[in-house]
Amino acid sequence: MHDVFQFLTLCKEARTKEKFLSSFHDVTRRMGFNFYRIVRRDEEDLTFTGTVLAEYLPNGWKEFYHAKKYYEIDPVKRTLGLLHQPFRCRDVVGLLPHATQRKRASKLFQDAARFGLRDGFGFPIHGRSGLLGGVFVLGEGRHFSKQELTVADMAMRAAFWKVLEFSGQSEELLSFPDLTVTQLTRRELDVLTLLAQGKTSPEIGKTLSISSHTVDWYINGIQRKFDARNRQHVVALALRHGIIS
Repeated sequence: MHDVFQFLTLCKEARTKEKFLSSFHDVTRRMGFNFYRIVRRDEEDLTFTGTVLAEYLPNGWKEFYHAKKYYEIDPVKRTLGLLHQPFRCRDVVGLLPHATQRKRASKLFQDAARFGLRDGFGFPIHGRSGLLGGVFVLGEGRHFSKQELTVADMAMRAAFWKVLEFSGQSEELLSFPDLTVTQLTRRELDVLTLLAQGKTSPEIGKTLSISSHTVDWYINGIQRKFDARNRQHVVALALRHGIIS
């Protein structure tokens, strides 16, 4: 991990984005990962497609990924906002709710391996307003001890903020609303949890022994608290900020 500590020092000294990314790429290669992606979330983004701040990926992989529509089931993208600790990308396949999705995700990783993306780690970046973005390192990979993963996480966080600084987007991202302070009643949490399970208002009402009109009243109140556009937006924001899981 000596190279990583050297990189942390370079983070403070780099004066241009190009020089910094060269150093970042060098340290990730030494860690066993030839490719990387650094993304920030967009305020209105519900699926964490995000805005790419910097990336280096195999030729043809992005085109192949989109042609296969893997973005629809990509477990890394779908679960990033739910996780607060670094994770191995393959390990989140089990978080997909349906067997067919898990099967497609396994095929996604098989295809990725043919492009040299045999292994990878995701590093979620959180702030006071919840998920801010993520850093991904991909390639042949290596095993990390718990201590090494902690050090690597420090490096990825430093890289995220440095690239964000070079992009002039730090202030914008920090101005996103903080939903973690949003106060919900016990009943609102019950309604929100059932809504996230895909239940309709009549189904939620039956489960909680209240009318569907009362359910709608609760959902409208939650929507106002979150400043959300619709029910799907409510669920997405609640999952992203860890209000429900």
